[in-house]
Amino acid sequence: MSQHQWTLLTVIGARPQWMKASALSRRLAQPDSLFSERILHTGQHYAHNMSGAFFTELGLPKADHQLEVSTDPGIRMGQMMQGIANAIRQDRPDAVILYGDTDSTLAGAWAATRCGVPAVHIEAGLRSFDRTMPEEINRILTDELSSLLFCPSDAAVEQLRREGIFTGSRPGVRVEVSGDLMLDTARHFGGSPARAAVPTQRVLLTMHRPSNVDDLGRLKHWIDALASSAISRKWTVVFPVHPRTEKGLETLFGATWKEQMEGRGFEIHPPAGYLKMLQWLKSVDYVFTDSGGLQKEAFFMHRPAVILRTTTEWSELVDGGYAELCESPEVLEAALSRLKPVNSLDWNAVIYGNGHAADQIAKSLAAWLKG
Repeated sequence: MSQHQWTLLTVIGARPQWMKASALSRRLAQPDSLFSERILHTGQHYAHNMSGAFFTELGLPKADHQLEVSTDPGIRMGQMMQGIANAIRQDRPDAVILYGDTDSTLAGAWAATRCGVPAVHIEAGLRSFDRTMPEEINRILTDELSSLLFCPSDAAVEQLRREGIFTGSRPGVRVEVSGDLMLDTARHFGGSPARAAVPTQRVLLTMHRPSNVDDLGRLKHWIDALASSAISRKWTVVFPVHPRTEKGLETLFGATWKEQMEGRGFEIHPPAGYLKMLQWLKSVDYVFTDSGGLQKEAFFMHRPAVILRTTTEWSELVDGGYAELCESPEVLEAALSRLKPVNSLDWNAVIYGNGHAADQIAKSLAAWLKG
């Protein structure tokens, strides 16, 4: 067994980060690894079906640091920054590993910078160009604060270059394409994508963004439009309901909201674990989502997607015809009409790497720390 040379502190706090972290954590735990990993869970997602179950099914090590934070975003950010800084002082890591674009990501970048420890941003360079989204602000600031930036695609590298961030743009900064860790995870747990011999007449829906579900009028319009499209096409809509969305549906339709929606073609489920989501992706024809991660998972599993947003940070999916943007319920039918037939798309296109991003990241990280 090799002797560890470097200690890493991994900061995670939301479900997509666990999916990515599981791939790299498996690589860092291998006998030939040069790294010792410590994990900090910020507590940003605190319910078991939103966090704890993911640790179990993805095989992640138990967190070495567990923060208890407020549900108020402003208070929570400060608590996370303080908690991460305390962990850095305790563990004295050589680098802090950050994933994606959550509040936990930005809190980790800030704490690492203030403590004089390099921040490593995995999934750097993504932009939706919509600054009303908190995630967009988190991405921009995290990239500015990070020293080593791993991009999932060539497009992300080019975006950073346009912003003046590239290898050598400031001392110690390195930018490179690593591929996407979520592809590693999808292949590890889900195997190869399966295409049904005949259409299943089932579609998968997830919807949780405040812009879609907090305004009750807009949420109702989405439900009405989705139900109308499903009924006309004889689709069953598999709908794992996020707690934020459930609150709105209960307000709109009362205690019998589940029964009412099931009568309109929806198959209601509680929030699902990662393995269940992969299972659904293999058993549906299309995906409707306002999630960033599920857009890519649909592509990994060869399922066309309708993105229930005005913009996407994964613009290459739209450019390639794998997904269509749908900015409002009123244009849902138009978006569906633009979806290309499944068999007409090149699902073998190499957009996010080859499923071995963790190997690339570990190798590059070692070379970078070695100097």
